[in-house]
Formats: sequence, C-alpha cells, structure tokens
Amino acid sequence: DVPSTSNTGRIAALSCGHTFHFDCVALWLYNSVNKECPMCKAYHSGPILKLHIECDLNHVANRFTDDQLSVAELLCNSSLDSAEQQEVQYRELETKMAALQIKLDETTGPLKTTEAKLRALYKKIALLEAQEKELSTLSVRHKVNIQGLNGALELKDRTIARLKAKLSERVAKLA
Repeated sequence: DVPSTSNTGRIAALSCGHTFHFDCVALWLYNSVNKECPMCKAYHSGPILKLHIECDLNHVANRFTDDQLSVAELLCNSSLDSAEQQEVQYRELETKMAALQIKLDETTGPLKTTEAKLRALYKKIALLEAQEKELSTLSVRHKVNIQGLNGALELKDRTIARLKAKLSERVAKLA
C-alpha cells in the first residue's frame, strides 16, 4: 500500500499500454465514439488502470538498496516525463486537429456552394433539353402543315389555270 503524497501523479494506463493524465483520458474515452487510445487508436476495453507513481523516495528509502533506488527514481521520473510529454503531444495534436478542421470547413464551404450551382445548372440543362424536344416536335408538325399548304396552293393554282383556260375558250366562242 503506497501512501499518497503531493508528488503522486494521477496517471492512468489504457489496455494498449499508453499512459495519460487520468482525467484527460477518462474524458477522451467518454467522448470517443470508438473508445480508442488517443495515441495509437487501439480499441480500449476494460477499466482505466490508475497508476500510483510515488516520487518521494525518502519515504521508501529504507526498503531498497541504492541501486534499486536509482532504478526506481529513473522509472518514476521517466513515467512522469513520459506522461507529461504525452499530454503535451496530445495538446499539440488537438491544436493541429482544430487547425485542420478550420481548413476543412474553409474548403468544404466553397465546394458546397459549387455543388449547389452545379445542381441548378443540371436542372436548367434538363429544362432546355425538354424545350428542345418540344421545339423539334413542333418543327415537324409545321413542316407537315407547310407541305399540306403547298399541296393546297398547287391544287388552287391548277384549278385557277383550268378555269382560265375554260374562260378563254368561252370568250373565244363568244367572239
């Protein structure tokens, strides 16, 4: 049973072995959809292991040899340094991630606007194609009507020519 002192860190380890400040990793896992380690993205299963790191070596000096104390001191300091480094790295990654999110939003906004403009253009194209088809149909009908009118005009002209010829014959008989 290791007594708690002011130098004891609230360090936690995940199932993958990475260590973090307990409150930070607990909050991370609570908010994480996939329940993954912030460092290696491995799925975390089971409880968060709380590590008790005792850095006040005077308390346990009588239990260990000088060599063991040196190793324990190195381990203690490296664990704290590692946790602090990981926390700094985590904050740097959060900052980078926020900056990337801003860039993504800046890029996505114009893309969404362009996408909306393209959709509007596709609708206009579809409308123009429908109008073109309708005009083509009307054009064919008008050609048929014109052909019919031309045929009627030719018939009228032939009829007038025949009537003129008959009229000329009758005028010639009368004279």
